[in-house]
Amino acid sequence: MALWDWTWSFSDWILLLLGLGLALYYWGMSSYTRYTKQNLPFSQPLPFIGNMWRAVYKQLCFQYNILDVYNKFKHHPFSILFIFRHPVIIVNDLELIKAVTVKDCDYFIDHRTTAFEYGEPLWRKGQTWKDMRSTLTPAFTSSKMKNMFVLISECCQQFVDFLDQCYQTSPTEDSFITKADGNLLILELKDFYTRYSNDVIATTAFGVEVDSLKQPKNEFFLMGQSATNFGALKLFTFMLFPRLMEMLGYSLVPGNIADFFRSLVKDTISTREREGIIRPDMLQLLMQAKKGTLQDENCTEQKNSKTQLDDEDIAAQAVVFFLAGFDTTSTLLCFLTHQLAVHPDVQARLQKEIDDTLKEGGGKLTYEALFGMKYLDMVVSETLRLYPPAAALDRLCVQKYTLKTDPPLDLEPGDNIFVPVFGLHRDPQYYPDPDRFDPERFNDENKYKINPMTYLPFGVGPRMCIGNRFALMGAKLAVTHLLARYNVKVVPKTPVDIEIVQAAFNITIRGGFWVGLEQRSV
Repeated sequence: MALWDWTWSFSDWILLLLGLGLALYYWGMSSYTRYTKQNLPFSQPLPFIGNMWRAVYKQLCFQYNILDVYNKFKHHPFSILFIFRHPVIIVNDLELIKAVTVKDCDYFIDHRTTAFEYGEPLWRKGQTWKDMRSTLTPAFTSSKMKNMFVLISECCQQFVDFLDQCYQTSPTEDSFITKADGNLLILELKDFYTRYSNDVIATTAFGVEVDSLKQPKNEFFLMGQSATNFGALKLFTFMLFPRLMEMLGYSLVPGNIADFFRSLVKDTISTREREGIIRPDMLQLLMQAKKGTLQDENCTEQKNSKTQLDDEDIAAQAVVFFLAGFDTTSTLLCFLTHQLAVHPDVQARLQKEIDDTLKEGGGKLTYEALFGMKYLDMVVSETLRLYPPAAALDRLCVQKYTLKTDPPLDLEPGDNIFVPVFGLHRDPQYYPDPDRFDPERFNDENKYKINPMTYLPFGVGPRMCIGNRFALMGAKLAVTHLLARYNVKVVPKTPVDIEIVQAAFNITIRGGFWVGLEQRSV
């Protein structure tokens, strides 16, 4: 008789499967036990997906997931959210938020870019990030933005000319714009503003002039769409198994697309250096930073940068700039324009301010005039409150730290902190009737009453978005050019009561941002 009998009965297989299932269950729950065994505020997680099951099954977008957790535990200084297998500490107390993001920011200087960081040189951390930030900060001062004002204005003029052409002639069958009775242009804003944002970043960050409305299939736009249109399933897989995806050679941004943008930047740099071309764009500023000649007019003395840029660094920064701004700017403009359509009183008041500003400037708009329009700033600020670019601010603990709570919570390097932006922005304690669109919250009298820790569309502290002034300029210019020539109207396809849905990292609304445009007689 053989020493080993490999014949398994049905019950043996059942026991094996049960054992494997049990082992898998405990492994799926293993990353939660540090918090679930303590007397801390949290919702019971599921194996592997934690508290994200409604997001996985598209029952709730991430923004409202954050809002639900915030509303449930906002009377606690913090709570725990399990994002797949990653426990995240949601900080609700304003003093804790200030400590994490400002006072003790050196303990939380990094982001957890789990889905990107493995094997990808674009994302910098720790001291390398600090050095790079110091090097790049002079590129984003108001005087540098003023130089790029003309380039972005040209992109705005492109889309106004395109709309005028569509208004005068019937749009082609493959156009995303249709023409209704009464000469009303009907369009879906997401496609429209995505093409505008693409052209802005192409001309300012890559030194490439494209017109994605008149040339809808240009290579730069198609590559940009491919770089940012990864599906939710792919995103969830990267968040669940980032190291496995790295081992398998997968990347959220495919290598051929990253190579396209890198080659484009390097070729442009080579051409400019060879032919002595100087252009008032972001790429030129990065080239100056590489040479050590980029001046910060806000500093009285010149500082020697610790970071020596090369062409690969410049290309990487241009790609990061593209990924950060491609969708966020277009999303802001979509929500802003939609709100103007469903609030015609706000639109009329804003148009009057724009008309008066243009009249004072003899029909021309300057950088100072754009940022001098108070009501425009109020409308943009309220849109960013209701629909911030990020649902939460992400911070990664890099040194042992103790949250000063009762009882105190000890943090270890690698622990993740979230500041629940979407929850804070919709808390009636800070913003009465928070779901109502009301630009008056940001008038001269009211805006100074807002606690800065409760309004965080671009973050706060040293890791605040470095390109916020650039993003605001692009959004304000687009709205000004549009409303100077067109009225935005509600059409049958316009969703008045909007439902926010998740689209990979960003948000949109169910049914799309459909509006009508009516040419003004001004």
